[in-house]
Amino acid sequence: MLQAVVTTRRLCAIVTSLVLLGCGEGGPELASVSGTVTKGGKPLAGVNVTFAPTAAGPSSGARTDADGKFILICQSGKMGAVIGEHKAVLQAVADSKVDSNSDPKGAMEAMLKARSGGAKGKNVDPSKVAAAETPFPPEYGDPGKTPLTYTVKAGSNEFDIAIP
Repeated sequence: MLQAVVTTRRLCAIVTSLVLLGCGEGGPELASVSGTVTKGGKPLAGVNVTFAPTAAGPSSGARTDADGKFILICQSGKMGAVIGEHKAVLQAVADSKVDSNSDPKGAMEAMLKARSGGAKGKNVDPSKVAAAETPFPPEYGDPGKTPLTYTVKAGSNEFDIAIP
């Protein structure tokens, strides 16, 4: 009887260890996503880029650097975006000092502050700005109207977003 109890405890300890090792980090599977935002072949700096999954899952975002480059970071704080189809939303930022290439976590924090109105670099509402001041059509800033759709696949993804 005592041997059965010891064996059962060992088995439970082994199963628990395997479960903990297998779980690792929770959440949906992410893949690395980077790219460049350009207009007329020229890079656009200081643009918030958000990839919102068309299915369930957290969105990912970044802010372009001086060369128009971005690297997405998920809302969970991990690098990448959920695997699957996404709508890309672009928002102009009036004052952009942090980009996702040099400081990914700082860029995510700056984007979240800007969205809540708590930072100097507030998002520009494309519907309230003259067309000449907005680097892209207003529908690019609306998740329901944006024509930008990208499919994130496992592994490394690079998307060039060219604004007409």
